[in-house]
Amino acid sequence: MVGQRVVYCDDGSRADVDYLRDGLRMAVTWLPRGRTEILRARGTGDEFRNGSTRAVIAGGSIAFTRSDGKVRVCHRTKGEN
Repeated sequence: MVGQRVVYCDDGSRADVDYLRDGLRMAVTWLPRGRTEILRARGTGDEFRNGSTRAVIAGGSIAFTRSDGKVRVCHRTKGEN
């Protein structure tokens, strides 16, 4: 694991986000009891994706877009780098 953080989303949900290996894989577990999704990026700066979810990181936020069009915007806690 390269890094880990819990993010807080605009809809009140939370997710545990783990960056794996070279930082091009992201494991997202929706808390408290959600399943873990693995998303992959092709290269640094690219969006992370799998068959049903895309994630774009910008600044301290991550926008998750599901294949049904639902968007969930999540933010790291203040003071985290």
